[in-house]
Amino acid sequence: MTKQKPLRKKRQNWYALFLLTSLVGFFALTAGTAFAMNVSISPPRWEITVEPGGNVEGTFEVTGAADRDLRVKIYFQDWRFNHKGEVEFLPTVGPRSVIPWLQIEPAEMLVPAGEERIFKIFGTVPPETAGGDYWSGFFVETVPDAPQRGSGMVVTGRVGGGVFLTVRGEATKAGRIKDFAVTWENGLSGRVLFANLGDTQLYPSGRVEVRDSRGKTVKRLSLPETVVLPGGERELVFAETMALPAGDYVVLAILDYGGEKLLGAQALLKVDIPEEEER
Repeated sequence: MTKQKPLRKKRQNWYALFLLTSLVGFFALTAGTAFAMNVSISPPRWEITVEPGGNVEGTFEVTGAADRDLRVKIYFQDWRFNHKGEVEFLPTVGPRSVIPWLQIEPAEMLVPAGEERIFKIFGTVPPETAGGDYWSGFFVETVPDAPQRGSGMVVTGRVGGGVFLTVRGEATKAGRIKDFAVTWENGLSGRVLFANLGDTQLYPSGRVEVRDSRGKTVKRLSLPETVVLPGGERELVFAETMALPAGDYVVLAILDYGGEKLLGAQALLKVDIPEEEER
């Protein structure tokens, strides 16, 4: 069985620590109600490498509020990054979810005031699982008491983390530029839309080059490294104020995502004479 071990520092912290608070009620939450229910999880993320068919087990500590007992429930929820890099929670099980493989125990428990309690995440990776990266989120959510008579309000809070499994084996590393667009208005701006077509997380980075009609590079911009999960897409947005002589240009986007070859795309750019100079 593969058990929890210290986390390795990766090139970029792509693990989201989800801190969400839900307020449900008919009336506004008063300042006196807000947050006597501080809950924390340690560790907030679990990263592990496992063989197909291997067993995994990790333990997590929940620390409750200092001044009151809290009943909490613990559950999985899948998520992804959208093309802007924002976390989106999924209403169903995601395509690279670990939820079908894992269990949480206990799924509900009482955390006495000022104390800690332990829960486990454990399970077995199916032997036929292909190599690559898989992930899901988990939440610890307070189970609210019944609302006081006449208040019409229920207050809950939740805090979450992530489970990230890398399954050993042959995994495809593939990506492509799906779209590249540029505009000119007192400078150059645009976006490169990168798609991860493989089974592992990718870290694309690169540059944008502006070339004149003779093929000479007259401007160069950097595209900082970002993370794109398997099956995901990410916009690399750029903008820079600059001056260029009127004319036609070719703008190149060049990305290195860790594959055997660099990726490239081009767009045409026309810089007109400013109106004030035409007069």
